Amino acid sequence: MRGLVRWLPAVALAVCALVTAVAAEPAASPKPKPAPKPSLAELRRLVAEQKATIEAQQAVIEEQQAKIGTQDAAIDEQKTKLAELETQLADMKRRLDEIEQLLPAAEEQQKLEERLARVEKEDKPDLPPNVVSAGDFPGSMKIPGTDAAVKFGGRIRTAAVFTLAPLGSDDRFLTNSIPVESTDAAAGEGRRTVFTANTSRFNFEMRTPTGVGQVRTFIEGDFTGSNVEAARLNFRLRHAYAQFHGFLVGQTWSTFSDPLADHQDMDFEGINGENVIRQAQIRYTRQVKSNLWFAAAFETPAVSITGGQGVNVVPDTVARAYWSFKEIGHLQGAIVLRQIRGEPNPPLTGSEKENGWGASLSGVVPFRYFNLIDRFIFQLNAGSGNARYINDLNSLGGQDAVFDAAGKLHPLETVGFYLDYEHQWKEWARARKMKLRSSLIWSFVEVDNLDFQLPSAYKRTNRYSVNLVFSPLERIDLGLEYIYGTRENKDGSQGSADQVQAVGIFRF
Repeated sequence: MRGLVRWLPAVALAVCALVTAVAAEPAASPKPKPAPKPSLAELRRLVAEQKATIEAQQAVIEEQQAKIGTQDAAIDEQKTKLAELETQLADMKRRLDEIEQLLPAAEEQQKLEERLARVEKEDKPDLPPNVVSAGDFPGSMKIPGTDAAVKFGGRIRTAAVFTLAPLGSDDRFLTNSIPVESTDAAAGEGRRTVFTANTSRFNFEMRTPTGVGQVRTFIEGDFTGSNVEAARLNFRLRHAYAQFHGFLVGQTWSTFSDPLADHQDMDFEGINGENVIRQAQIRYTRQVKSNLWFAAAFETPAVSITGGQGVNVVPDTVARAYWSFKEIGHLQGAIVLRQIRGEPNPPLTGSEKENGWGASLSGVVPFRYFNLIDRFIFQLNAGSGNARYINDLNSLGGQDAVFDAAGKLHPLETVGFYLDYEHQWKEWARARKMKLRSSLIWSFVEVDNLDFQLPSAYKRTNRYSVNLVFSPLERIDLGLEYIYGTRENKDGSQGSADQVQAVGIFRF
């Protein structure tokens, strides 16, 4: 008994050390914070310390068991403490196993970190230079071996055009081609049907960083150029321009136009009274407020004259202001100053020149009354010598000015407008899902004829259209449109024509 008592202080000290070690462990909390992962060196140190502690505890336990075994009677209290020591020893061995299992993962992590450090030090790219990757703007991709990004796009447009009355155009509705006199080329023609896909287009956009901003370039063309042969389709340039900061250089919509007044008319020709022309230009645009922009441009001076040839000397000078409101609404006002210069046929006194001008007001006005989500779209164009900027007169040609018999040049005063009410059919769930919509459009053009002009000179036209358009998928538009138009000449004679068009547009 005295031998057992002599070893009690040592046993007590060992028990106190183990209890203290267990008590020092942090208590579990309902939402423990993840502890930082130990490094490989720390794990190895913990393994060594844990093994030394286990060996010391194992020696104490063996010694105590030997001494207790030599006594005639065991003390229950000492046996209990000895059992606790053995339990703690088993727990320490379990923790040792867990630490040793972490060693391989820690070694792999260390190897990975060393490899990444070497890659960063060598400054090697993640992708080889000949691999195509995503670009910097939606839908684009990087060009291998360069810092530029490119995006391809376009659309397939297929139209079935059914001409129901004499008209000088089979694949579109040209209001100026409505025959009025019996001597007109299209007079007496019957009904005709044309299927066409040459109005399809293709484009690509590129953006290139310069260190002080990106340069954006855009090129687009279709296949409606002048045909050398009936069966041949010629590629036609629509847009080709570059943008840098506020500057634009190249061919695109005129600064005098408003392409954002985007009516839903399905005819490829467009509306007779609208201002929708593309031409080469140099433009600068500046945003002065969050919803207000100003732009000024010099544009190509393509003068078209009756009784002579236009001579282009001074570029057209254009300025416009654009104001946006109510999410989708906007108003645009624009002016153009022109020099109308030409040489009469036959040449008499050399070239003549006059000043011309034009003004335009256009916009989109949301209509949110009576639980509707419709909109009004309009444009008004007026001026003197500005026929180039009115669609129907530009297609006809020769309407900027006319020469009289004495060889004097006279600019023609013109006006053109259109009004469009666009309705969204949202009464039925399927109509909302397919974005079913309709447009009712009226457009008007008038020329202030001069006394010496021929009786058959173009006086005015009206064009009316109604359509039904839906989008079964986001990139597909299908529509059916009816068009009716009239033309009146200077002498009061009139003619009319109508067409039905079924159009499918598939964008990519």
